[in-house]
Amino acid sequence: MKQARGYRRETIGDYLLFLIFILLPIAYCLLPASSWATTITADHLEHFKDEDKYVATGNVRIEEEGSVLIADRAVLYQKTSNAEAMGNVIYEDNETFINTESAELNLKTKTGKLYNALIFFKKGNYWVNGDNVSKIKEDHYYADTATFTTCDSESPSKADWCFKGSNVDIIVGKKFTAQNVTYRIKGMPVLYSPYMWAPVKTERETGFLFPVIGNSSTKGFQFSPTFFWAIDENKDATFYLDYYSKRGIGKGVEYRYLDFDDRGRWYIYHLKDRELKKDFYEFKGMHDHRLGDIRGYMDINYVNREDFYKEYGYKRDQRIQRFLQSTGEVTMPLQNSRLYLLGQQWIDLKEGHTAVPKRLPEFGYVVNPTNIGPLMFTMNSGLANFYRQREPMGQRIDINPTLSYSFGETVPIFQSLSIRETAYNLKNAPSYKSAPHRETFEYRANALTRFIKRFESFTHVIEPSLSYTFIPETHPLPLFDSTELFDKTSVASFSLYNSLAFKNFLLAATVAQSLNFNAGDRPLSLTALNASLSGPFSLNFDMSYDPNKGRAETVNSSVSFTLIEKTSVSFGERYTNADERYYYTFGVDSVISKKWSVKANIGYDSQAGLRDSSANVIYTEQCWAVNISAIRRPGDNKRPAEYGFMIFIELKGVGQPIRLYQYQTHSTPSS
Repeated sequence: MKQARGYRRETIGDYLLFLIFILLPIAYCLLPASSWATTITADHLEHFKDEDKYVATGNVRIEEEGSVLIADRAVLYQKTSNAEAMGNVIYEDNETFINTESAELNLKTKTGKLYNALIFFKKGNYWVNGDNVSKIKEDHYYADTATFTTCDSESPSKADWCFKGSNVDIIVGKKFTAQNVTYRIKGMPVLYSPYMWAPVKTERETGFLFPVIGNSSTKGFQFSPTFFWAIDENKDATFYLDYYSKRGIGKGVEYRYLDFDDRGRWYIYHLKDRELKKDFYEFKGMHDHRLGDIRGYMDINYVNREDFYKEYGYKRDQRIQRFLQSTGEVTMPLQNSRLYLLGQQWIDLKEGHTAVPKRLPEFGYVVNPTNIGPLMFTMNSGLANFYRQREPMGQRIDINPTLSYSFGETVPIFQSLSIRETAYNLKNAPSYKSAPHRETFEYRANALTRFIKRFESFTHVIEPSLSYTFIPETHPLPLFDSTELFDKTSVASFSLYNSLAFKNFLLAATVAQSLNFNAGDRPLSLTALNASLSGPFSLNFDMSYDPNKGRAETVNSSVSFTLIEKTSVSFGERYTNADERYYYTFGVDSVISKKWSVKANIGYDSQAGLRDSSANVIYTEQCWAVNISAIRRPGDNKRPAEYGFMIFIELKGVGQPIRLYQYQTHSTPSS
C-alpha cells in the first residue's frame, strides 16, 4: 500500500509540473503588450516609479517590437515609449540602420530627432548623413543639411558620388528633394542646382533622369535632360529636351497609360534645324482598346520630312527603313469568323508621302478554318477604298474562299484550291477600263516526309519536301498591294533539309530549287542554299545561285565565337551581284574585369567605304556606371559623315523609372 501511495504522489507531481510548463507561456503571451514588449539590459539600471522611467548606463540595449536601440546611456519612459539615447547610439529595424551621436526617439511610432546621424536604408542601399535629422514618420525624414548617396562609404560626403543640399526631404522608397544642391565626386562639387527632385526607388517615381551628354561633328555639343512624371499607378509622362549647339533645340513629350481595357502611348517631337532651315516633326501613337469581345487598335507613325531619320535617327534600322506604316483596325469576332474595319497608310521615305496608296478604309469578313467533312474551309473577303494624289485610285472588292484537304501519315500530302474574284471601280486609270475585274483560281499541293536515324553519338534527320503551285493566266491590273500579285504561276519546288545533331553541336543545311514552267527556255529559278552550325561557335551561311547564268547572286555568311573567357567576336559578310557590292561587319564584346567592359561594331561597304560604326567603353562601380560611346555614321551626297561621342551616366538607385510595359520610345540615346 505504501508503494502504491508513493507512486500516486509522484504521478500528481508530474502532472502539476507539466501544467506549469504549459500554462506559464500561455499566460505570458496573454499579458498586455506593454508588460512584455520592451526589454532593457545594461550594466546599471534604475527605475523611477513616480515618472515611470528607466535610466540605463553602460552597454545599454533596448528592444521593442522589431527594433533595437543601443547606446552608452539611455532614458526610457515606459508609458509613452519615448527614449533619450546618448553616446555611440545605434538604432535598427527591418528597414533602416542608424548610427548617431544622440537621439530622441519614440520606439512605438519610430519618430523623433537624430543628431549628427548616419542613416542607411536597407532597401535600395541609400545612405544619408545629416547634422539635425527629424524622423517625421517611420518612412519620412527631414534635415536642414544632409548628403545623399547609394555608394558604400565610411563617409557619404566623400563617397564616389553624392548630392549635398539644404532642406532635404526624404520619403523612404519614394523621393528625395533638396534645395541648393551640389553634385559631388569624391567630395568635390561638380554641378549645382537650386532645386532637385529625384526618385529613390526601383518603382516608378517622378523626377529628373540623368542627362545624356555628347558631341557631334554635324550637330555640335549635345545636352539631353529628361523628366519623368509618374502621374498615377497606371499613367506616366516623359518630357525630353535635346540641345544641339549647331542645329537647335528638340522638344518631345510622351504619354503612356495602362488599364484593364486600354493601353497606349502617344509621343510628339519637334526640332527647328537652324542649319538646314527646316522644321522636323515626329508623331507616334498607339492605342489598344477592348469592349467585350470587340477590339480596337491604332498605331500611328508620322514624320513631316522624308529625311528625318537620316538626320536624327540614332539607330541604323531607322535610317535605312523605306516605309512608315500607320494602321487602325476594329475587329468583332463572330462564330468561327470575324468582321473587321481597317485603315492603313504608308509614307515612302524615299519617293515621298504620296507615292504609296492609302487604304481608307477596308471592310472585311474572314472565316476561320472550319471543317466540312474531310475538307477544311477558309475565306478572306474585303471591300477597300484606295486613295492617292496620283496614278490609279478607287475601290476594290476581293473574295477568296479556299478548300483544303490533307491525307497520308508516312508522307503527308496537303492540297488546296482557292477561287478568287476581284473587281475594281477606278479613277485616274487611263491604261485600264474603269471597272476591270478578274476571276481566277489557285491550286497548291505539298508533300513532306521525315527520315530519322539515331546513332550512338549523333542523330541524323532528313526532310525532303515537294510542292507545286498553279494559277492560270490573268490580265494586268493596277497595283495596290499583294492582291494584284496573284498572277499566272506554274512552279514546282523541291527542298531537302539535312541535320546532324551531336551532343554539343548541331549541323544543319537546306537546299531548295524551283522550276518555273512559264519561264521558257530558262525554267530553273534561283537555287537557295542555307547552312548553319551551332555549338561552341556559331556559323551561318546562305547563298542564292542562278543556274541559268552560272553565278551566285547573293552570298551571306556570319561567324561568332568566344575568343577567350567573356570575350566574343563576330564577323559577317554580305555580297550582291546586282551591284557587285560587298558589305562586311565586325563586332567584339568583352568583359575585361568586374568594372570594365568594351563593345565595338564596325561596318564596311566595298563601294561606299566605312558605314555605321560604334565603340563603347563601360565602367561600373558599386553605385554608379558610365558608358562612353563613340559613333560614326555614314553620309551621302546630301550630308557629310558624322562623327561624335556620347556619355551616359547612371547613378544606381536614382532616376530609374519602371516602364508600364515595353515598347520603343523616344529615339534619343536615353531610350
